Amino acid sequence: MGANGFDSSKLERVLYLYMAIKATPGKSPGELRQELGVGTSTYGRYCALLKGLGMDFRFDRKARRHVIEKDAFLTAPDLTLDERLAIILAMGRLGGLQESFLASRARKAATKLLAVNEASVAAACSALLSGPEMPAHVGGRGQVVDTLFRAVTERRRIAVSYAKPHAEPEEFEVDPYQLYVLDGALYLDGYHWGRRAVRCFKACRIRRARLTEITFTNNRDYAYHERRLSSFRVFATEREPETVRIWFSPFAAPYIREEYHNPSQLLTDNPDDSLVYEVRATEPREVLWWAMRWGADFEVLEPEWLREEAMEKVRGMVGRYGMGGRESKSIAVTE
Repeated sequence: MGANGFDSSKLERVLYLYMAIKATPGKSPGELRQELGVGTSTYGRYCALLKGLGMDFRFDRKARRHVIEKDAFLTAPDLTLDERLAIILAMGRLGGLQESFLASRARKAATKLLAVNEASVAAACSALLSGPEMPAHVGGRGQVVDTLFRAVTERRRIAVSYAKPHAEPEEFEVDPYQLYVLDGALYLDGYHWGRRAVRCFKACRIRRARLTEITFTNNRDYAYHERRLSSFRVFATEREPETVRIWFSPFAAPYIREEYHNPSQLLTDNPDDSLVYEVRATEPREVLWWAMRWGADFEVLEPEWLREEAMEKVRGMVGRYGMGGRESKSIAVTE
């Protein structure tokens, strides 16, 4: 007890509890009580004291971790105004994130960041975070996504049930390496023990994920940046990249110039204001799928097998619209 009747040891335990909840949210209240050396009633008083000081938290028994809803002690990061605005604006685009679990948590994080900014910054950005939220069924299941985050950070092998479209679910184990978002969806790169190779998994296709007791240290030379270099959008494989060349009409060309997909991409302007888009990709079909949104304003030039595949798709579209028996000048395909 201090000279003024202040119990410094109590303050130390409360501060320890505060830091423990933030640094190791996976510890249960029982584990924290044991570390503090206090009983249930004293622990309850410490929690009430923290909440009275502006820290709202709870222990989620289903997720088996503490969840911090509000932290009055959160300080403003050492960021410039431009950097803070960029982060908040990026989070404001999360309406396009096809992951309701991640979107809701990122929105909470942005709200906390707004709370420690100047009023003018908060006013300029708050509307971005008040729009409609993603429906809860969109994207990966919350518990699955949370398990993936824990597995990556703790470097623990997971057992998953994975279901591709038009296929039966598969059960296998994965050493998780990296989580990332592409085209609004959450993906996981990891070592597939059944295939004995690194594979890319879409989080929304993982029906169940369970942490095992096995930890791993061998990343098998995995490097996220290098793996993405030859990927056009999502798919990254061990195959050698192929050169893909696509012609875009004068109408589409200005829009194509605004896009960037891969470091290898090359744009060649033609005298008639059309352009040729060239890129090296390990999965050329992704380039075709992207180009097809331009309808008659694109043409695959190479590789030949991809050109033939594009023509087959166009013939299928002609048949779908009942135009197989007549000419159509709106679809320009040279065979």
